[in-house]
Amino acid sequence: MVARRVLLTFVILSCFSVFASATKLRVAVAANFAKPVEKLLNEFAKTHPHKSQISQASTGVLYQQIRHGAPFDILLAADVRRPQLLEEQGFIYENYRETYAIGQLALWSANSDIEISLQDLNEYSGRLALAGPHIAPYGLAAKQTLISLGLWSKYDDNLIVGNNINQTYQQIVTGAVNYGFISYSQLLNSKVGHGVLIDSHLHKPLEQQMVVLKHSENTELAIQFFEFLLTDKAQKMIVETGYQQALPPPDKVKPDLDSAVHNKNNRNPQTEKQVATAKLNNSATDIAEETQVTGSSSGKL
Repeated sequence: MVARRVLLTFVILSCFSVFASATKLRVAVAANFAKPVEKLLNEFAKTHPHKSQISQASTGVLYQQIRHGAPFDILLAADVRRPQLLEEQGFIYENYRETYAIGQLALWSANSDIEISLQDLNEYSGRLALAGPHIAPYGLAAKQTLISLGLWSKYDDNLIVGNNINQTYQQIVTGAVNYGFISYSQLLNSKVGHGVLIDSHLHKPLEQQMVVLKHSENTELAIQFFEFLLTDKAQKMIVETGYQQALPPPDKVKPDLDSAVHNKNNRNPQTEKQVATAKLNNSATDIAEETQVTGSSSGKL
């Protein structure tokens, strides 16, 4: 009798565990979009009840985590290149890579009592904060901006480099650094100091893409959230938080949910691993190339 009761308890707990896993959406999000995605998930939950688990980091860090098997359902990156690489390496569902937002960069000083401008950097001689250009797209955009202004060599040896844009924000808001580059979304939410939106012509576009990952444990919910982010309602919310609206995606023939789940259940993990490894070897230098800018001065990252 005791053995039967233990077995029954095990079965019940196993069923509950499967159910809990199936109703949780695991979102990997670039640090700049961590706050907006919380609001979007709350809105999405009104029609698709679920639990969410948000993991935020720089896009480069999330990319590496996914390559090494991190259990995410969907990735909201801050660039195009990492989603492209994940697609080339076989980590995402076909035709489930789209732009969800266009990011904007800002210069911010938490200590300033007056309006600031990019011209202030010509006279400023202190330390300057930015996210690491090699792992954070907003950090790369900041570097490109300094190069466009002819100021990269001036600040090259005086940079405070964060792991992601949120760490850079903290370095500025605490007063550790007087000036730094953050996202325009963060600037809109800041309650101290002054900042200025940076002309997008000074850096490459901050096109932010999302992908649905093949190792998702909740493919259906991930795809539904993916589609939700492209709706007019979601795009309006994204614009309100300091981003530009994503261009309407071109018409694509996307696999239906049943097909996606069927393909997932019929995957050959060993074959996929071999293919992914081969593609990783072929694209080993792709990420390094992102930090190279024509005409730039050599400098520390």
